[in-house]
Amino acid sequence: MKTPPPELTDRLLAVSDQLEGTEFDVTIDEVAKLADIPRATLYYYFSGKDDLIAFFLNQKFSLVREAIASAASSAGSVSERLAKAMTAILESIQQHPPLCTELPLAVKRSGNMSEVMANADRVMMTPLRELLIEGRATGELTVDDVELAATALMGALHFVGMMHVTTTGELHAEQVAERLVPQLINGLRAPAAAAV
Repeated sequence: MKTPPPELTDRLLAVSDQLEGTEFDVTIDEVAKLADIPRATLYYYFSGKDDLIAFFLNQKFSLVREAIASAASSAGSVSERLAKAMTAILESIQQHPPLCTELPLAVKRSGNMSEVMANADRVMMTPLRELLIEGRATGELTVDDVELAATALMGALHFVGMMHVTTTGELHAEQVAERLVPQLINGLRAPAAAAV
């Protein structure tokens, strides 16, 4: 796959949300028609549907990477930065729902799961892990297993985001984050009663 120029990338990303309900099971010709791009142009950059699926996924990762990196490196405590990073993940689902709800199924069909998982790990899991490790080192967070905790956080965010998108048709990331993120950071256990 050749790297498309920014204008082409923007046009393709703009039509990605119109692919909702297709599980990205579309041909390059169909995408060319939808985006009003000459099919020869798309065939120049993409060898086939699997290439196009990889492109859409890489675009999602680019959007998420910038948002998470910005949140993780912002000012504030580890808990505050972790909350911002988790909110950024929910916002990425809100901005491009089909890229989160349907693209994983398309990737699974295409057989490129190892590359997808490696990109997801680098873009989304690594910043979460680093925040958890920092929080454990400073004593701000109690984390026995960083890998398990990062996976659980990511799983919860994606599942809740997809549930909202598929059941209500939309996700209000800020509203969901206000309720979900403190629960994920603070846990389920009631605070210990004050000693009398």
